Amino acid sequence: MLTHDAEGNGKGILEINGQSQPVSYEVIVARDEDETRSVRIRLMAPRDWLMKQGFSGEATLVRDNGSRVKVSHEGGVGVEDPIAVALEGHEALKGGEGEAAEAYPELSSH
Repeated sequence: MLTHDAEGNGKGILEINGQSQPVSYEVIVARDEDETRSVRIRLMAPRDWLMKQGFSGEATLVRDNGSRVKVSHEGGVGVEDPIAVALEGHEALKGGEGEAAEAYPELSSH
């Protein structure tokens, strides 16, 4: 069972096909019973901008610290989708709380 461990927010750049858009994102860390931690990065992107860039389900988020994270939305995006589309990325962390805080300084901003 996952337990909510930490969360924070950041500002970054969403990149698709050489084009970029400033975005805000949230980082959520959950801890499993075996003490492994998983990180979810979630952001909302403008549907029309995604469509204009030819979004096909995956983009790159450039975080505050310069690291790049793949974020995705199942399938493409069309006019039937909401005006803001949720994109998510996931990562497993093997270390403890210190590793999460080091890898995701956004966690200390909350």
